[in-house]
Amino acid sequence: MDLLGSAAIIELAKAQQKLLSLQRVAVKKAPWLKDALCWCHEHEIDLGQQGSRQFWISRAGIVAVEQWLTLHDQGSLKHQAQTRIGERHEVSSSNEKIAQIKPMDQRVLCASCDLAQRLNQQHFFNLVTTPAQVNVELAYSQIELSQYSHLVVIENRDSFNDWHRYLPYTQGLSQALIVYRGHEKQHSKGCKSLKLRWQYENGHNGLVYFGDADIAGLGIAMAGDVPYQHLLLPSLDCLIANLDPLQANPDYDYARRNLGNQLIKRWLPLYEVLNQKAGLRQQNMFNLGLVLY
Repeated sequence: MDLLGSAAIIELAKAQQKLLSLQRVAVKKAPWLKDALCWCHEHEIDLGQQGSRQFWISRAGIVAVEQWLTLHDQGSLKHQAQTRIGERHEVSSSNEKIAQIKPMDQRVLCASCDLAQRLNQQHFFNLVTTPAQVNVELAYSQIELSQYSHLVVIENRDSFNDWHRYLPYTQGLSQALIVYRGHEKQHSKGCKSLKLRWQYENGHNGLVYFGDADIAGLGIAMAGDVPYQHLLLPSLDCLIANLDPLQANPDYDYARRNLGNQLIKRWLPLYEVLNQKAGLRQQNMFNLGLVLY
């Protein structure tokens, strides 16, 4: 029962798309549904609610299925469904019958400022000076998350490389796992999978987004199946003193998705300030005290 059948994967992927805008979706009783329910029962997943003539798949049920697939390296429902209907020929999976693993789908880029690691890198590579930080790619499934109190995802690659410059001015973080979000304005697949695993093991605690101080950044923090619980930004007074209209994205739709009504309550003061169409780029936060919101 480790693998879902092809029909079940395709139909669940269809339901997943509909659930982007709905809390539940009705499907007809069919053999694929019976297979899916058996699989879910085997893995202690509540897919939804039984009706008299149909079955209601819930958004929480689909999220639980996606989490299980991610934690066991079987690829997302969307990618597996695309493979089966001929739209793609590859999908990330630990099962060679499904597809070949794409290495970077299973890895994240992590940063460490630990002195012992920095000295070891200097010695191993015969570097002239001790590096300010060490960046290393790790398989997300091999990271012992119980050893960390926070997972900090950094938006920009140059800011990720300069994490050692932010760290002395950062408050409220201890034993934090620092990772890079990914290229092309999207979370990498490895980062998404790590977030899912963090939620699965640690619940809704300690997930931190560190990016630009603007409305788009707030939107990123709230988006996806695993929204963030904290933002790492300058204190409100410091932020107000340094906001710059020229650093806001002029093309961003400030009324998009009615963001103000969806935010965590403690983020509303940030929203009110940033909604004045001003911002502060992450690269300009050096030497500013950073706090958790």
